Amino acid sequence: MRLLISINLENPKDVHEKYDELFARDLPKEYEENDQVLSIEYHLINLPVTLRSNPKDLMKVLSQTDKPDYFENQVIQSIIKFKWNEYTKSFYKNRFYTYLIFMASFIFDIFYSAYASASQTDTNSQDKKEVDHQTQIWLKILTKVICSIVLFYFLTYEINQIRVQKRDYLKDGWNYFDFSHIIAFVVYCILDFTNENQENLILIKIVVIVLSFMKLFFFLRIYDGFSFLVQMMAGVFKDLQYFLIFFIIFILQFGMIFLVLFKAQQIDEYNGVNKLAYFLMAFRISSGDFQLDDYHSQEDGLVIFTWIIWLIAVMTLNIIFMNFIIAVISESYERVMQKLVAESYKVKANMIVEREQLFNESDMISKDYFPNFIVVRRPLNTETNEGGEWQGFIKDLKYTIRTSAVKSKIEIIQNLHSLNSVQSQIQTQNQENSQKLSKIDVALEKRSTNIQSNESMDGKISMLNQKLDQVKENSQREFQHLKTEVQGLDAKIEGLDSNVLKIQDDMEFIKNSLTQILKNYKQ
Repeated sequence: MRLLISINLENPKDVHEKYDELFARDLPKEYEENDQVLSIEYHLINLPVTLRSNPKDLMKVLSQTDKPDYFENQVIQSIIKFKWNEYTKSFYKNRFYTYLIFMASFIFDIFYSAYASASQTDTNSQDKKEVDHQTQIWLKILTKVICSIVLFYFLTYEINQIRVQKRDYLKDGWNYFDFSHIIAFVVYCILDFTNENQENLILIKIVVIVLSFMKLFFFLRIYDGFSFLVQMMAGVFKDLQYFLIFFIIFILQFGMIFLVLFKAQQIDEYNGVNKLAYFLMAFRISSGDFQLDDYHSQEDGLVIFTWIIWLIAVMTLNIIFMNFIIAVISESYERVMQKLVAESYKVKANMIVEREQLFNESDMISKDYFPNFIVVRRPLNTETNEGGEWQGFIKDLKYTIRTSAVKSKIEIIQNLHSLNSVQSQIQTQNQENSQKLSKIDVALEKRSTNIQSNESMDGKISMLNQKLDQVKENSQREFQHLKTEVQGLDAKIEGLDSNVLKIQDDMEFIKNSLTQILKNYKQ
């Protein structure tokens, strides 16, 4: 089941907690066993500033754009669809049903007045004519009163539009038809009751009929099936405007040629429009309706030339131009079909702008009309068939493209789930790597500090080496000095050794002498 729901929350995350409160009243409470089980997707349109702060600007910009690609965006389509279903479609439907009252009364008035006037010419009784005339007067009054009441209602609406839109009111072509319709109907009522010139009455009737059905076409745009057809007709005439001008030039050319060839002779078949007879003849040739009765009246010298001109006119106007028109219409039809959905949403956007211009202050602050968020709930593997699509090749092609797109979407979603798991693994791995990198960064910082301290130590060591070199040189000098002094001491010590040896010899002599003396004394 597809849903478009407006929600007013401070934070879009709250939609998970308030799911039952938001969706329970719109969803079926019981399901049958045979119901198909489908995957459901939700889209949250998170545009609170666009939807609330500047509620009219979005539709106004969309209605003025010339790029139909904007209307193929899913978010814009959802916003337009919400506004259309919430307060625009019902508004125009009520006006359409009111207008149908006018159409019923007006059609009855046209048929009754036409057949009543015809029956009056056939009747011979004077009394019967008077009775029928009285009945006809009252029916005229009744139908025109009903039509006038309805048109007065639409006149108030047009006046409100003029008051709100001001000069912009004249930029919409439909407004010219609406106002002309009211004026033409007033003139028709005046002429019908005053019994003035019947030819003028017939002409104004035709104008009112045309404008009445133009307004009917306007209201038929409410329904997607008719909206597509109305837009296609408008698009075809827009594409044919230059081609029709070129075609009219050729009609004018061949009409003047036939006027000269036939010496402006009057043709009974064109009685009343003799001035345009030969132009109408050229147009009939273009449509395949050939008039050949007057060709035999030509002089012998001009008959051959007349038939040559006729053949050229048939080839140019009927064969070439008619096929050109068919080709242009086919191309225009294909282009309208390609942009069918976008054109349908653009029409809705224009009607939404017209509806929002008539909002009062309470409507402008209504949270039902202008919510903070819009939620779209729809089945994942099915798409609603857009109304107004033409049966045939394009519809089948679009259906094939949609089904393949849905399948691709499902595959993409599945791949996204797998990618999400891979992404979570990558995130955990990245976290671990980031932790390792942070450790490496710390180690590198320590190393850099150590390197800086080592550089300072190297400076100190170099200074110590310089001092050591100086100390070494000083020690070598002192050593040389000490060496010279030691050598001098060695020489002195050698002299002392010789003296000591002499003393030892003397001591040995004294010792021997004493031992000899002691021995002699004992004896």
